[in-house]
Formats: sequence, C-alpha cells, structure tokens
Amino acid sequence: MSPILLLIGRVAFALGFFGIVTSGVSFLLALIGGLRFRSRRNDQGSYAPPVSILKPLHGKEWGLEQNLESFFTLNHPEFELIFCARSLSDPGIICAQEVARRFPSIPARFLASGEPLWQNPKTFSMSLLVEAAQHETILFSDSDVRVSPTYLHDILQPLADPTVGLVTCVFRGKPAATTSLPTALTQTVEFSSGVLTANLIEDIKFGLGPTLLTRKALIDQIGGLKDMGDLLADDFWLGNRIAEKGYKVVLSTAIVDHCINYGSYMAGLRHQISWAKNTRCSRPAGHLGTGLTYAMPFGLLGFFSGLAIGRPTIGFWLLVAAIANRCLQALLIGFAIMRDRLSLTFFWLYPLCDLLGFYSWAASYFGREIIYRGERYRINPGGVLVRLGPR
Repeated sequence: MSPILLLIGRVAFALGFFGIVTSGVSFLLALIGGLRFRSRRNDQGSYAPPVSILKPLHGKEWGLEQNLESFFTLNHPEFELIFCARSLSDPGIICAQEVARRFPSIPARFLASGEPLWQNPKTFSMSLLVEAAQHETILFSDSDVRVSPTYLHDILQPLADPTVGLVTCVFRGKPAATTSLPTALTQTVEFSSGVLTANLIEDIKFGLGPTLLTRKALIDQIGGLKDMGDLLADDFWLGNRIAEKGYKVVLSTAIVDHCINYGSYMAGLRHQISWAKNTRCSRPAGHLGTGLTYAMPFGLLGFFSGLAIGRPTIGFWLLVAAIANRCLQALLIGFAIMRDRLSLTFFWLYPLCDLLGFYSWAASYFGREIIYRGERYRINPGGVLVRLGPR
C-alpha cells in the first residue's frame, strides 16, 4: 500500500474509533436522561381546569378515527374539541364529525380556514383555533396522535405551576404496516434519545407536536402565531418563544402513540430527510453535531479501514461495538424507557435504522426542497418556508 493510501486508511480508522466513542457517550447520556425521566412523577395532583383541545386536520390518514376517538374518551370533567381544515368537506373533518356524533356529550366544533394566508397551512389553522377556543388552557395536538384516557390529567399537572408556560411529551412510533416499521423505530428510539438527552443537559426549550399544552394568555404574550406562520417546525418555535419569555417548558412523563403510515419504505425515508433538512436550516450547529451520535457508519468505517491497514481484529470489534450499542439503545431506550414492545421485538433491526438515520442526516445537506402535506416547499435559512406549488 502506498504511503498516501496508508495515511488515508489510518485517518479513516481513527475517525471510526472516534465515532464509536462519541456515539457511545451519546447513548449513555440518553440512558441517564431516560432514567431521570422515569424517576420523575409529574402526573400527581388534582389540577383540572377546563381545556380547549385544538386539532388541525388535513385529509384522513391511517388510524384517524381511532386517534380522534381517544380524545373524546378522555377522563376529564370539562373540555371541548375544535377541529380545523381548509374546508368542511375535507375527509379529516368529515371523519371528526362522524366520531363526534358518537359522543354527543362532548362539545365539538368544526372550522374551515379557507386557503391559508401564511406559508405553513397548519400554523394558520392553529391561529384560528386559538381564536375560537373558549377556555384559557389550550392543547394543540396533531391528528396522528393516540392517547390514553388519563393523558389530559397527566399532562395538566405541571401547568398548575404558574412558572410553567408549556408542557410537551415524547412519543412512540406506531406503524400501520411493516413498511413503516423503520420510521417508527427511529422515532421511538433515535428521536426520543435526543429529547431525553436535551432534557438532561438543560431543561428543554422547545415543544413537540403531539402535545403542546399552554395558556391563551401566553400565546398573546409572545405576539400570537403570525411570526411563526412561515416556519415549518411550529412546535419547536412555540416552545422556544415561550421559553424566551422566561417560562419553563416541561417534558411530561406521559407518552403518546404517533401513528405512522407513509405507504412505503422510500416515502418514510423521504419524510425523514425532509425533517432533517428543516432541522439543518433551523438549528445548523446542533444538526451538525448529530452526525456524531450515529454508531453504525463509524463501526463500518472502522471495520473496513482496519482491514485495509492490517488491523482486522480491532476493526471487527469496532463493528461489534457499534451493533451492540444500537441494539442496547433499542432495548433500553425504546423498550425499558419508552415502553414500546416493538423495540423489544425488533431491536435487532435498529442498527439498520441507525444507518438510514445517518443517510437522512447526510442527505439533508443536499438541497432545500421538501414535500409537506402534499405540497412542494423550499426551506430557507432559519427554517422559513417558501411554497413552490403542488407536488
């Protein structure tokens, strides 16, 4: 081997070793964060104000009827449900109306936004829902979320503290079919690991779409939602704006199910890449550092470069360490912390998910165009959306 190739091989080998260390540290931090998360009990108390549950809708995705029904069956003394789509003929609105008829005792209203005036149609719907809400305590929740009957009670308790401005929660991926399984595992394990780590290092200062519980007065205090109307990650920015006002953002111990049906492996992967592009534009430094949290790319790099420079045994053990790291992450974060049985059954698949996650991360640095709710957008720096037209 020529000296230059040998040097390249050694640099690659060192990078592989370094990545195994950084991904191991990342996993350890997520595990500590998860244990801290599990040790907390912020669902204790009797705080039970009336709540307006606000649901933006767009079409009828898989499981929508069951998702919405889970909100109609919440154990809470007083709440209303308000739904909003572009028109009252939207299949999602029609489905919500059908579910509402089965629960006549639960107040439910249905709004039509018309063509959105902002780049992000969902945020535009959210602003209309806030205006329509009758109660001071409001809960935004995505349409693809399924909850337990005690969910509202559990997430409300931290809000009894006036210094708390927003409550959010982590979620498990619930796949419609095997084609959505890798995406579901990634959401349950990889995404939750990142949130638990952020919550460990410093209390989180962002929200997560499945649960955004706050007060109408705080929405007014941050100037409403209009300045977020051209941003994709409305959940992140809502929590961020409230935190900037000096209020706490609390990660509830409640865990919800996020129902996934992208139709194919490739559709799920494209969705991952789209959100990775959004993260890159919104939080460039943090997104760059995420590349060091993946284990499998560095394990493979260490293995093949070890073969090339005559260190096959060390290279082999680097690959073994990467596989063990990811399998343990699926078992300990996905199953033990997140209580996801799929993570127990398919923990052996998570090393592949890790590779796909790294691919999505790398692909996010190529181009700014994404597909969001069936329309094409370009993401500009700062996470600003520019609508390009139908898909």
